Amino acid sequence: MLSLLKIRGMLEHMSVIERKLAEFILENSHLLRDYSSQQLADAVGTSQSSVVKFCQKLGYKGYPDLKLAINEAVVAASTLNWDQPEKPGCDDGLNGLVEQLQFSLQQNLRNLLNINTEAKLQQAAKLLQQADTVLLAGYGHSAIVAADMQCRLLQLGKLALYHADPALSLQLARTLAPGSVILLVSDSGQNNDVLKLEQYGQQRQLKIISLTRYKTNAQSLAADVTLFTLSGEEDLRMQPIITQQAQQHLCHILYLQLCQWRNSDLPLTETRQLLDLLEKP
Repeated sequence: MLSLLKIRGMLEHMSVIERKLAEFILENSHLLRDYSSQQLADAVGTSQSSVVKFCQKLGYKGYPDLKLAINEAVVAASTLNWDQPEKPGCDDGLNGLVEQLQFSLQQNLRNLLNINTEAKLQQAAKLLQQADTVLLAGYGHSAIVAADMQCRLLQLGKLALYHADPALSLQLARTLAPGSVILLVSDSGQNNDVLKLEQYGQQRQLKIISLTRYKTNAQSLAADVTLFTLSGEEDLRMQPIITQQAQQHLCHILYLQLCQWRNSDLPLTETRQLLDLLEKP
């Protein structure tokens, strides 16, 4: 399903013609196997060369490769739908809200591994494992994710730094030694404070892990390792919740991989003992 997810993720950065092609494909993906490149161009009102350029922009050699990928996505989606309940209808009651939230979370988290390969996740985890220090940055809704990941890393005995003030985050970056890693969390990938920190990290030749929404953005283009969440939730109340949960889910995957590689629960045991001290009168 990566091809369809990729198209949705890049919609905001497409030209008018590219957007028409994208929207037509998304709405008629199940019919695309019967379309030639010329037929697709005629249906949208553009040239065959524009179709080819559109395919290449998505990372495919040409239209046949894109059509094959779309067909595979349609088959995969129809197969998954056999095992999935229908999306709950709108219901103002609490039960309806809970069902809608659970459904949206399940769908979103399930698709994360379609856009973040195992190799990419392990590459990010390896950088965290090898880092002397990890500086985390995230603001707004992403601040909760960055702070939570800091706690996870500290539990493993890894020196992790985080501050909600962008100016102090830059000051913390000055203290980083070679071999340190910066983990940047941002939904849009266009946050100026995050981008300034990323630029400074590049100047210091530090490794950078980026976590953003799935689309082309300045933050992900400059990072050493890029991880993505999905957009598309139409409910404006639930969209920030879904995004935050997806960001945390990916961070928790990295944390569990680090735990597995460590092959020792001693740091976690020591952390539990420290926390128990706070519970004593």
